[in-house]
Amino acid sequence: MFDIDGTLFRWQLYHELVFEIKSRGHFSEQEAEALDQAFVAWQGKFTSWHDYEFLVMETITRHLTEIAPKALEEAASHVVERSGHKIYGYTAKLLKKLQTEGYYCLALSASQQEIAEKFADKYSFDDCVAAVYEREGDNYTGNHSRVVHGHKRELLEAYLADHKEIGLTLDDSVAVGDSASDISMLEMVDRPIAFNPSSELLEAAMKHGWKVVVERKNIAYELEGADGHFVLARTDQF
Repeated sequence: MFDIDGTLFRWQLYHELVFEIKSRGHFSEQEAEALDQAFVAWQGKFTSWHDYEFLVMETITRHLTEIAPKALEEAASHVVERSGHKIYGYTAKLLKKLQTEGYYCLALSASQQEIAEKFADKYSFDDCVAAVYEREGDNYTGNHSRVVHGHKRELLEAYLADHKEIGLTLDDSVAVGDSASDISMLEMVDRPIAFNPSSELLEAAMKHGWKVVVERKNIAYELEGADGHFVLARTDQF
């Protein structure tokens, strides 16, 4: 299982999609400027990630019923075509290795299904489970029919139950995540990897003794727990 945003993809698919929708004129000038200013403020450490992300999510949610599903899908395709190559070396290499070994590879993303699925297809995932906006005919209702953030454990359990016929199990399973929302998923598998972890995930990794990987530029540093702290186990270059 791979979380996508910040784990394989070097940014946030959700955010790229919202800014692409902005560039296509679906928001007012004031709202578009507010998004740009919030992004710059977050980059400059003048506002928190939480506040910036909340504005991104609130803006698209407020306008969702005004955006045709086809328009959102076209924007998603454009984002993946333009930015889909921006991936981390360590997780890309790990994904290919697992695919070569015959693993069933599942993308589990809090971004919209419309964009997460296109990204997952680009890298030959077997399936993708992401956030779903409820549709009624040719329009969005403004509601979610599937929320992934905070629900990864239950979604994964349901996925395994629904795919018993193909023999999926968690034996020797691998999961990669980068934030607190991935902890429940990582707790389920045999080989959890905390990749460029948030402070919350780093704390959980320390508690459970999970592998931690930090990638900077063209080097990935694999860290392993030892006596209440992490030590460098190996490095990998790309």
